[in-house]
Parts: sequence; C-alpha cells; structure tokens
Amino acid sequence: MAKKPVVSYQFVDVPANMQAIVKDIVQKNIEGKMDSYLKKIYAKKDTAEIRIEYVIKQNKLGKRKGDFKFNYDGELFKWSTGDSGFKIIEDIPNHAFEHFKTHLSDIWEKPNRPKK
Repeated sequence: MAKKPVVSYQFVDVPANMQAIVKDIVQKNIEGKMDSYLKKIYAKKDTAEIRIEYVIKQNKLGKRKGDFKFNYDGELFKWSTGDSGFKIIEDIPNHAFEHFKTHLSDIWEKPNRPKK
C-alpha cells in the first residue's frame, strides 16, 4: 500500500510488553485485514487521509479498556470496549478493526442505508 494511515496511541498503566503486542496487532490489521478497505478509501480521492487514534487503559483489577477513532477522509467511526473492559489485551485492537471493517462494508454494500 503506497499511502499509509497515520496512527497515534496512548497507553495508561499498560506494561511495555503489552504495549508492543497491541502496536504489532494494529500494524498487522492495517497491512493485512484492512489493506483492501484502506486502498478503496485512498482510491476514491487522491488527497484522502486516514487517521487511527487509540487509547488503552488498564485498571487496578487488570481489565483493559480501549477507545479507537478511525477518521477516514473526513468521516469518523468510533469503537469502545465499554465499561466492562477485556481480560485479553489482544482482543481490543482485533475487535476494533473488525467493527471498522464491518462499518465500511455496510456503507459500501448498502449506500442508501442510514449510518449507524
């Protein structure tokens, strides 16, 4: 992929080894699972930009909460773990990207469908 999304992140009380795991999973999602979807966004407009921002926090009980913002050419899609959080940190970015992929599919396959 010639153009790449701009990724920014913040971790709160998350050990360095787990931060590295999350960053790696985010990169794998961008380069693998999302590659064809991102190419479509870039193909629609030469100046299209994609920004992915995420914050992952670990609470005192060891649960992790995550918030992702996918800004793609002026559109915004948000996904959050909610208050309950996740035990397995790897699940957070995988779920976020899966929901973003579903969101894009819904828009492109059913363009007249109201946005969620």
